[in-house]
Amino acid sequence: MKNPLYKRLGRELWHDLPRYIVIFLFMALPIALCAGYMIGNDSMIRTYNEAIEKYNLEDGHFQTLFSLDEEGTEQIEKEENLDVFPLFYKEETGKDGHTVRVYDLSDREEINQVCLHKGDLPASSDEIALDRLYCENNEIEVGDSFRVGSRTLRVSGTISVFDYSCLFKRNTDTMFNAQSFTVALMSKEGYAALSTENEVFNYAFRFPERLTEEKAHERNLEIRKNLYASLIAKGNMLSDYLAVEDNQAVQFSIIDIEGDLTMMLIFGILIVGGLAFVFALSIKSQIENEAGSIGTLKALGYKNGELLAHYLLLPTATTLLAGVVGNILAYTVLKEYLVGLYYHSYSLPTYTTFYNAKALIFTTVIPILLVLGINLFILLRSLRIPALEFLRGNLRVRRGRKVKKLGTGMPFMTRFRLRVIGQNKGTYVALFFGTFFACVILMFGLMMSPLLERYKQQVTDSLLAPYQTVLKADVPVEDRTAEKVYMTQLQYGLDDIMVLGVEKTGADSRYFGNLKLSDGKVTVNRPIKEKYGLKAGEAFEMKEKYEGGTYRFTVSDVFVNDGSLMVFMPLDDFRETFGEGEYLPMVFSQQKLSVDGALVYKTVTLADLTAASDQLTSSMGDVFRLFTLFSVILFALLIYLLAKIVIERNARQIAMMKILGYKVREINRAYNLPTGIMVMISLGINTVLCRYLIELLWRIIVPMRMRGWLDCYFAPYLFPLIAALGLLSYLAVYGIESRKIARIPLSRTLKEG
Repeated sequence: MKNPLYKRLGRELWHDLPRYIVIFLFMALPIALCAGYMIGNDSMIRTYNEAIEKYNLEDGHFQTLFSLDEEGTEQIEKEENLDVFPLFYKEETGKDGHTVRVYDLSDREEINQVCLHKGDLPASSDEIALDRLYCENNEIEVGDSFRVGSRTLRVSGTISVFDYSCLFKRNTDTMFNAQSFTVALMSKEGYAALSTENEVFNYAFRFPERLTEEKAHERNLEIRKNLYASLIAKGNMLSDYLAVEDNQAVQFSIIDIEGDLTMMLIFGILIVGGLAFVFALSIKSQIENEAGSIGTLKALGYKNGELLAHYLLLPTATTLLAGVVGNILAYTVLKEYLVGLYYHSYSLPTYTTFYNAKALIFTTVIPILLVLGINLFILLRSLRIPALEFLRGNLRVRRGRKVKKLGTGMPFMTRFRLRVIGQNKGTYVALFFGTFFACVILMFGLMMSPLLERYKQQVTDSLLAPYQTVLKADVPVEDRTAEKVYMTQLQYGLDDIMVLGVEKTGADSRYFGNLKLSDGKVTVNRPIKEKYGLKAGEAFEMKEKYEGGTYRFTVSDVFVNDGSLMVFMPLDDFRETFGEGEYLPMVFSQQKLSVDGALVYKTVTLADLTAASDQLTSSMGDVFRLFTLFSVILFALLIYLLAKIVIERNARQIAMMKILGYKVREINRAYNLPTGIMVMISLGINTVLCRYLIELLWRIIVPMRMRGWLDCYFAPYLFPLIAALGLLSYLAVYGIESRKIARIPLSRTLKEG
C-alpha cells in the first residue's frame, strides 16, 4: 500500500513554496559561483603549467647597457653553462602616446614562443601583431591600421607571448598595464626598419635542465654577480637581471589565479557555515509550524523513521536540485564568464577546460551532506518529544526560566516589540551574522572604484614633474626646466625602492621645494611609511639587487608624495654611499628632454604612474560588480527567510490580534518593524566591524601580495549607500511579509487553541 504521507508532499511544497525557493537560491547561487571559480581556476593553472614547456619559457633574462658581440654571448654561455638567446626589443610610441614594445618575430623561434589568437603572424615589413588584451582594451581588430613611431602598419593578428602573460612595462611597477602598453611582433625586415634609438639589449636564457626552486635561486645569485663583475670590467653594464621566479610579467598572473582559488575555498567555507546556521533555524521553524500535524501522525501510530523520511524528503530534493542547477550554471555560464574576467586582465595562452572532481566535492557534495546532516540531527532530536507535547505545541524545554519583566512606563507596542525580539533572538543572531558576511562582500565590492580614483588623484596632485627621465650616461642637459638628481635601486621587502641623491631643495629647487634632508639620514616618501610603517628616527636595511650587499639607513622625515616608492638623501651622502658606476643620472623636467634617444634608459610620465588604477578599474570592474550584486541578493534572501520564520512562528498570535481587532498595518508594526529595527542595528554595527576588518586584512595582505602601495580608503558616500541598500532590501521583504500577514486566517487561533 502506498504510504499516505506521500500525499501530503505536494500540499506541503505548495504551502511552503517561498521557503523552498529561497533555500534553493541560497544554495544554488553560492554553489554556482564557487564551483565556477574553482573549475575555471584549476583549468587555467593546469593550462599555465603545461604552457611553460609548450612555449619554451625562459628561466630568466638580463639586459646590458650596450649590446654583446657573438663572442661575448658565447663566453657567457660557456662560463655560466647557459643557453643564451638575443631577444632585443625597441620601445616605440603608438597611438595616444601608448608604449609599443616591438620584438623581432624570428628571435622567438626557440625561446618564449608565440600563441596566435586571431589572424596571422606578420610576414612583410609593413605588418605587426599586437597583444590580444591590448587590442581588446583599445578596440583594435585584425586588418586595422596601427601607427608605430612615424610608420603606419597593418595589424596582421593578435597574439600572446608567455613571458608577458601579465603586461608589466617594468618589473618595478605597482600594477600591470594592458591599457596603454603592448608587446608587438614584426618580421625581421620590419623590425630592422625601426629606429635603433630606443633599442634595449635584452638576452633570455635557459638552464640546460630544469632546476628546483632552491637550486635556481642559488644559480641566479651566482650568475648575477659574475655578469655584473665581468661586464663592468669590459666597459659595459648589467642594467637588469631577472630570474623567471621574480618576473612579475610571468608570475603575477599565476600567483593571482592561485590566490583567488584559495580565497574562493575560504569564501565557500564561510558560505557553508552561513547556510548551516540558516538551515538549522529554517528546519526548527518548520517543525514548530508542523507540530500539530506531527503530533497527530505520531498518535496515529506512524513511527519516527517514517516521519523522519517524510520530513527529510523535500529539503533533500531541494538541496540536490540546487546542487545540480548550481553545477550546471558553474560548468556553462559562470565558468566562461569568470574565466573571461581573467582573460580581460591577463594575456594568457589559449585556454583548455579540465573537469575535476575536487570542485564537485568541495562546492556541492560537502554542502549538501552538511545541510542533510543538520536537518537529520534536528529532526531526530525533535521527534523524541512525545506526541502529546507536539499536539500542545510545547516543543521547548523551559527549566525554571522566568519571563523578564518590562517596565510599565513603556508604551504597550514598544513592550510588545521587545517581546517579539526576545522570543526570536536566535533568528536575529542568525540575521546579525548573515548581515556581517553580506556586508564584507558588499563593502569590498563598492569600495574599490572610489579607492582607485582617489589613488589616481593623489598621484596626479603629488607629481614631482611631468617627465622623469633616467639617462644611461651623465651628459649635459640644456633644458631650462630640467633638474638633475642621481638614482639607484635597492630592494626592501617585495619592492624595488628608488633611491635618489638630491642636491637642490627648498627655494633652490623647482621640484623638491618641500623636501627636507638631513646629513647622514634619509627621507622616505609617504607610501613607504604607510606600507612598511617606517617612522622618523627608525633604522632599516635595504639590499642590493645584484651583488647582495646591504645598506642601513635612518629615517629623518617623511615626504608627502604618492606613486612610486622613493627614498631621498643628500647628494654628498649618496655619492659616498654608492660608488661611481652604481648609479645613473635622473632628470626631472616639464617637457621631454632633447637628448639623443640612445642615451635614454627610461622615461616615466603621469600616465605611467596612474596606470595601476586605470588597469585595476578595467580588469577588476566586472569582479567588483559581481561581488556587489551577489551580496545584495544574498542579503535580501537572508532577510526574507528570517522575517518569514518570525511571521510563521507567531502566526497563531497574529490571528489572535486580528480577532481582537488589530488592523494589518498595526500588526505589521508589531512583528515586521522589530525585524526592520534589528536589520538596521545589525547593518550599522556590521558596517563598522567590516570597515575595521577590511582595514586590518588590507594591512596584512597587501604588503605580502602587492608591490607598491594603495591606501585603504572608504568613500564618504559608501556607508549611507550600504544603509540604503539594506533598507531597500528590507522594504521589499516588508511588502511581501505584509501580504502574508494579511492572508493569515482568523480561524488559525481557534483551530490550534
